Amino acid sequence: MPGPTLSAVIVNLDGGPLVDACLDALTGQGVDEVIVVDNGSAPPEVDRLAARTGLKLVRLTENQGFAGPANRGVAEAAGELVLVLNNDCTLEPGYASACVEALRADPAVVAVQGVVLDGDGLKVDGCGIAWNGRAEAIQIRNGEPPPAPDAPPFPVAGISATAAVYRRSSFLALAGFEESFFAYYEDADLSLRLARAGGRFLCVPAARARHLGSATGRRLPGMRWRRLLQNRIRTLRRNLTPAAKDRALIHSPAPGLRAAARELGYAKALWLAFAAGFETPDVARRDAAALAAHPPLGRLPS
Repeated sequence: MPGPTLSAVIVNLDGGPLVDACLDALTGQGVDEVIVVDNGSAPPEVDRLAARTGLKLVRLTENQGFAGPANRGVAEAAGELVLVLNNDCTLEPGYASACVEALRADPAVVAVQGVVLDGDGLKVDGCGIAWNGRAEAIQIRNGEPPPAPDAPPFPVAGISATAAVYRRSSFLALAGFEESFFAYYEDADLSLRLARAGGRFLCVPAARARHLGSATGRRLPGMRWRRLLQNRIRTLRRNLTPAAKDRALIHSPAPGLRAAARELGYAKALWLAFAAGFETPDVARRDAAALAAHPPLGRLPS
């Protein structure tokens, strides 16, 4: 019996050599189709991508962030499974097949990822998403040595969209990433919604990748920190019961504020943290609808 087809979706904005390396590393991964959604890159980059064989290029005229373009790519994909991949992430051989095998083994698992290493390949960038005591989404084992590649898959609270393989049907059933997030925390929010719908997640140590990290986001640090602070609060509002939400928001927006201040200065970081707590009526209605769609979580998964 043939296995499920696998599509790869990459969102790109002037990735240059990074996106080329990302695409090159897909060779031999068993991917049936590759879709690049380009966020309005410079014409030479678009022309170069269009000239690559075996690639479907979806051209957008302006930067629409990560969430919306990723959803566009998944919607256009033909695969039963879809690999969502950052343009600054390169897969090591066997990444996709190890993830597909883990999904085949357990129908209750809706998304998996491998061990994502830093750019040097020495330390872990992330093995999935967890929630710390301050209700902050963190990368599991970040900065630690990687687990042994022959270790069995282990459960995690959520999956990072750096190099995630989703069941496309599960992804589409919940409308994918929340597009108003633009970028950051969209994968944490989707993980919580999938968990609320009964889905489970695994990290697969046999699958390895390398991630440079925020290659696009570093170009606009103020926007990056604003989205991080704002979308963290929105993720909690959208997914938790009122009591759990109130407990979690006590710590908001303290997490990340010191790191933002180091990059932006305390005055701007404080202003962004203050602004992150406000929502427009349209956003508030959308968040209320998201919470009503499935039973909310009484607490965050550890």
